Amino acid sequence: AAKKRSRDRTKSRKKESSNSSDRNPHIKRPMNAFMVWSQIQRREIAKRCPDMHNAEISKRLGRHWKTMSDDEKKPFHRIADELRERHQRDYPDYKYRPRKRGKKRANSATEKPHRSEERF
Repeated sequence: AAKKRSRDRTKSRKKESSNSSDRNPHIKRPMNAFMVWSQIQRREIAKRCPDMHNAEISKRLGRHWKTMSDDEKKPFHRIADELRERHQRDYPDYKYRPRKRGKKRANSATEKPHRSEERF
């Protein structure tokens, strides 16, 4: 019963957080040819090897994509072009605006002190 209650609280939190995004929804970029192809391939690999980590699947997909000929990639480029055109029709004012990442905090033991922090 306790687990069910915690799930209910999680669901209500998700609903609360989605309310703010309803006012200003995030518009995803359309998938490129590699993403279209890899989405299909990733499902197949995950079915065959359910214990394989996603990072390893991604590495394999990237290596395989690089070895494919342009003719093999062509159908996925066509699909990606269709997705891009549909995206432009659906969101005519869309402009990709990448968000700046925050600075990563380095381990204080390995990080050198800034000049202003150095003591003589």
